[in-house]
Amino acid sequence: MGFKAVLCGMLAVAGVVSGSSAAAVAPEASATAVHLVPLPQSLTMRGGELRFADTVAVQVDTQSPGAEAALEATLESLGIAVADAGAVSDVDDAPTRIRLQRVDDPALGDEGYRLVIAGDVQLGARTEAGLLHAVQTLRQLLPAQPQADIRLPRLEIVDAPAYRWRGLSLDVARSFLPVEYVERTIDRMALFKLNRLHLHLTDDQGWRIEIKRWPKLVEIGGASAVKGGRSGWYTQDELRHLVAYAQARGITIVPEIDVPGHVQAALASYNELACDDEDNLAPYSGLEVGFSVLCLDKPEVVYPFVQQVLEEVLAIFPSQEIHMGGDEIKHPLYGEFVAHTARMVEDMGRTAIFWEEGSVADTRPDVLFQFWNDGYDIAAAVEEGHRLILSPCSYFYIDHGNYAGQPQTYDWCRKEGVPLARLYAFDPTPFPTAVGIEAALWTELVHTDAAADNRLWPRLAAAAEVAWTPKAQRRYEDFVQRTGALRPHLDAMGIGYHPEPDLGWQPDAATPD
Repeated sequence: MGFKAVLCGMLAVAGVVSGSSAAAVAPEASATAVHLVPLPQSLTMRGGELRFADTVAVQVDTQSPGAEAALEATLESLGIAVADAGAVSDVDDAPTRIRLQRVDDPALGDEGYRLVIAGDVQLGARTEAGLLHAVQTLRQLLPAQPQADIRLPRLEIVDAPAYRWRGLSLDVARSFLPVEYVERTIDRMALFKLNRLHLHLTDDQGWRIEIKRWPKLVEIGGASAVKGGRSGWYTQDELRHLVAYAQARGITIVPEIDVPGHVQAALASYNELACDDEDNLAPYSGLEVGFSVLCLDKPEVVYPFVQQVLEEVLAIFPSQEIHMGGDEIKHPLYGEFVAHTARMVEDMGRTAIFWEEGSVADTRPDVLFQFWNDGYDIAAAVEEGHRLILSPCSYFYIDHGNYAGQPQTYDWCRKEGVPLARLYAFDPTPFPTAVGIEAALWTELVHTDAAADNRLWPRLAAAAEVAWTPKAQRRYEDFVQRTGALRPHLDAMGIGYHPEPDLGWQPDAATPD
């Protein structure tokens, strides 16, 4: 059976099969008892408990500043003092010891880890990323709030992700999200081992990244937003801060500059980027798409603009992949533009990502495509070896409702919305070149931090498990038990989540819809 046939069959079946009936029973029932999300690859209960003392000695055998800082912050939030790990007497005398170490174990890969709780706590990994994940697992095992008596079960976890790309696409262009909210989102993503934050920085309604050679992009384009949404923009220093903040938590920020369509904010800022007969050059606050385009008949204007924007973007963001958008446009020169800009990114030492429509262009196989339209025929690109980021809208567009008919949500891709069970049911295995998955929050109808929280959580926890845990190990009934028990952790982080009935959560009077 060819890839296209498998793909069509998967989409047809997945649309009607629930996550609980489609998934196999998780091999370690004990994982439910310790409430971990995503479900680890292997968990073995050893019997007995380790009692945490008021003082813990953290022994670090390697340079892992991010993991060490994350561990100490977790302990301090619980009122547990951290002894001076550099003083041997403190390490020996402290009632509880936690050891962070690099281990030479190829089976753990780039992000895997081993966590052993016995007479002490040992966290081992080959990389800083793996140690960060180990700390987050320990954090979920610990209580969310200080307690007089903290006890952990003795166990061993050996874990590694199924996919290297476990992401969230966050649209800050339609309605702006402030730096502080992006920071909080990064913290929350880290708890669930998500590792890519894709920032959709430009669109028709707003341009959110400072480009010093083109200052009016933020002076004009940064001052607009979707009707009812927030305007604003990030300085380059603010974005560098966010990059470092994310890196310290094991997350890579991937910037998107959406071209050649979705560019009304750019055209309003610099009219010369439009064709000479274009008379729609005003800032835009509506909801329609597919009407704006850089004038591809003026390559002498358009390509230097894209080049200069990219030079400043790449100076801010060290991510290997750079998203170039390329969606929802029909133009005879579209394929040529995609191929040209892909080479431009490659010449700068990076790798281009385009939305799936870019697959019509003649590009090298290392160019990635983000698959968003369930019905799009991506088979030819897959057969050419192009890798895919999976974001089919009927599973991962979480601007759609948590339930059918939720106010201020879209339903154009799926009338019933994208409930938690629907998202969790997704099976990535029919896509042989997939590098991972990415949930997407578009903000045409998301105008506040509270609304963003409601759309993101708890569905983003489900996305994390879909990307981390192999399909054969996942079972929806098990997932909802584990996630439901983690509600205190979400509360401790101040998340205004949707009170998901499947998790046994009941709304309080202050919970927004």
